[in-house]
Amino acid sequence: MRKLERFFDGYGQYVARKPFFFILVPALLTIVSTYGFLSFSTQDDIWDIYAPTNGLSRVEEAGIKRFEYASGSHHHRMQILVSKKNRGNILTNEALDEVSQAHKFVADNITAWDGNHQIAYKNLCGIYCNDSNAAVLAFLQATLNDTARSSFKLTFPNAEALQKKIFVGYSLGDLKLEKGYVTEAKMVILHYMVDTSLPNGKQLAADFETKVRNFFASMTDISHHIKYSVLSRTRELEEQRAITITSLPFLGLTIIVLTAFMLVTLVRFPLYTSQHWQSIVGVLSPGMALWTTTGLLWGLGYPFSNILTVVPFLVVTIGIDDAFLILAGWRQSTKGESLDVRLGQSVAISGASVTVTSVTDVACFATGLFSNMPVVQLFCLYTTVALAIDFVYQMTFFTALVGVFVRKQVDIEKELTKTETKIEKTKEEEGSSSSSLGSLLTFVPTISQEAHTRNILEVFIDFLHTSIAKVIVVLAFFAHISICLALVSNVNTDFDMENLYLEDSPLTDISRRMQNFVLGEAFVVNFGVYPMPDFDNAEIREKFEDMVKKLETMPDYGAGKENTNLWTREYSNAVAFWGDTEDFWHKEDMVSNYREYGMDEKYITMANDTNGDEIIDGFFFTITYHNFSNFLQVESFLEDRREILKNYSSFFTVHSHHPFEKVPTESAASAPFNFISTSVSAVVLMSLLVLVFVMNFEAIISVVVSIVSICLGIVVYLHLWNVNLDAVSLISMLMSIGFSVDYSAHVCYHYFAHVHIDEQLWRSHNYAETRDRLLSTFRGVAWPVMQSGLSTILGMFPLMFVRAYVVAVFWKTVILVGILGMLHALVLLPVIFILTHDVKLLFRRKRTVAPSSHSMELAS
Repeated sequence: MRKLERFFDGYGQYVARKPFFFILVPALLTIVSTYGFLSFSTQDDIWDIYAPTNGLSRVEEAGIKRFEYASGSHHHRMQILVSKKNRGNILTNEALDEVSQAHKFVADNITAWDGNHQIAYKNLCGIYCNDSNAAVLAFLQATLNDTARSSFKLTFPNAEALQKKIFVGYSLGDLKLEKGYVTEAKMVILHYMVDTSLPNGKQLAADFETKVRNFFASMTDISHHIKYSVLSRTRELEEQRAITITSLPFLGLTIIVLTAFMLVTLVRFPLYTSQHWQSIVGVLSPGMALWTTTGLLWGLGYPFSNILTVVPFLVVTIGIDDAFLILAGWRQSTKGESLDVRLGQSVAISGASVTVTSVTDVACFATGLFSNMPVVQLFCLYTTVALAIDFVYQMTFFTALVGVFVRKQVDIEKELTKTETKIEKTKEEEGSSSSSLGSLLTFVPTISQEAHTRNILEVFIDFLHTSIAKVIVVLAFFAHISICLALVSNVNTDFDMENLYLEDSPLTDISRRMQNFVLGEAFVVNFGVYPMPDFDNAEIREKFEDMVKKLETMPDYGAGKENTNLWTREYSNAVAFWGDTEDFWHKEDMVSNYREYGMDEKYITMANDTNGDEIIDGFFFTITYHNFSNFLQVESFLEDRREILKNYSSFFTVHSHHPFEKVPTESAASAPFNFISTSVSAVVLMSLLVLVFVMNFEAIISVVVSIVSICLGIVVYLHLWNVNLDAVSLISMLMSIGFSVDYSAHVCYHYFAHVHIDEQLWRSHNYAETRDRLLSTFRGVAWPVMQSGLSTILGMFPLMFVRAYVVAVFWKTVILVGILGMLHALVLLPVIFILTHDVKLLFRRKRTVAPSSHSMELAS
């Protein structure tokens, strides 16, 4: 018996003698942890938790923040997507008149309550007040009447009104262009901003948005032709939380399904040996672990996120897996012995296996704590703590209650031993007649036993030893690996924003339309320049212009200077008009000249120099790109753009940023690296843990082969199942590593942990060793492994009714892991053990010159 099993034997006997202590302490901890619920907070900002912590876009975003108009960091934005209900052309006088009236009502009549006063919109819009929706709508109406395009020219993204440039890149979408002019548009976008730096700014924003949403919802119902759709950060958060609200009720159905499954599979005859009460507690224990984890982490200030919706399902299914093993250990303990001896035996049989898988699960998810994705870190934190607490509760609370529930069974069996000289063995305990723990944990060779009728398990194991079975399994394995290697390079790492909402959410269509609009027509990048370059130097001005030209003519996505808004060019035109004098570019004179020419001050920031003179200390400009079809193209474009800026970094400090570059572009770009690095770390860690617990290199090789095979299968088969390798699936794939090791670890531990003392007996027979060891292993863990796999798959069934990508990725992953895990553990690994033994047997025969006297006696 190993030290770990000896420890659990003593521990189990102690729990049997003092069960109420082990029941009371976990129960009290669960109750006390409820205090942490008072500190509940949420973090569902997808623009933060899905962005890599070390991503350059975070730095670039911070560099743009000083330019409030470009970043809107202190403003709450609402976008109203206006389109015809039949998705037709909205550039008609009738449609624009209706939209103008709707906007006028909002601007003139809707106010926001700050807790003391009603404030009109003109006092809420901050620095965006000059960007009037009314002006854009009036311009669009004017272009319809100016068919000769003499005064109004509707080009995109910069239009022209009375020889003055108007930027419409944020206002029109789904365009039809003819000879550079916009002839049709199927979407108009209205923008409403609330300055959150005002007193009670957040309350003002919330109240104004509520009224705006209600108004445009009623307008959509009233209008015969126009549909108004609201998009805002607040609505994004609400729709993400809707996933949690929709999913959590199904947790109750999952618990019912799993409890029913445990009740059915744990029925025994006579009925006093059934484990129905234990099955109920088997679900209660992980529930308590979840409660304790939630209270603890909320009390420590960690927020809740909608991605954590799947954690309860994960913890419950893993917790039930452990319960199956502990109950299987009880069924294998010796009938007729006292309660403390039997509970010690059952914990010794199952405790080591539960410990191996629990430690590997916790360690596997703990590797995710070092990920550069906040959402992965948060998920892995909750899962790691929950699984660790669940292990403790299973070995204390659940084990102690098992001891309480089986007292009646023990008493009945003791009475039977008084009147019967031989105890009837159950099917699971056949061939294990010794009452000692050592005999329960040692493989007994059956070579010398008399012939008997083989059961299904023995027939299956004998079949695995046949040549045809070995060939079929090996060919199937290599076919699986070949398919995975052939398709793994085709795995899509693209990220769609609509995947973060319920499929039937109204925001799904809105998000898709906005994404297509931004990628295809108006990918407006802000470039922040700070500190102010020395434009008094003509060479510096030339370098800057050269940089801008390269940026606006980037292959495939740039469209030249017509798509650039850069105040220095307008300023240069004024300089050329008034005459090229040096005074125009002196920093002390630029501010007064800038204002004298009536240029828009939203593009610049100002400060006072050492002499107290007001100077321009920084500015931003925009370039509109187009023709993107997905975020993989944005990633390539982003790298090229950064390379251009890097080449001029010795002259200028320029930060460029678009919100879609932090999420989802860099999020998608980092997913493969995160997956590979985390997977490699997890596989190495799993190998070390298996070595520590099993102390056998064959076990390590077997487990690594199993993990790598399953993980490859998960990545490829999820790809075929319409799941991309993104920030969401990264979590599920990390989870698959932890799940995959469970099944293999159970089989490997039982197969390698104990070897019969008389190995010489096995060496004289072709497959006596592998047959007996597999038979003992399968009797111990095959049915619990199948129970675990089937219960896990059944537990995911209710989630199939939640139509959300983040949930679908989870249940698809779990189902694949369950199927692949059982096949690897119960079919592939045994064949690997048999083939390994065949190779060793071949080498033994080559080394054997003559048969030993002992083997000759056995042969006779």
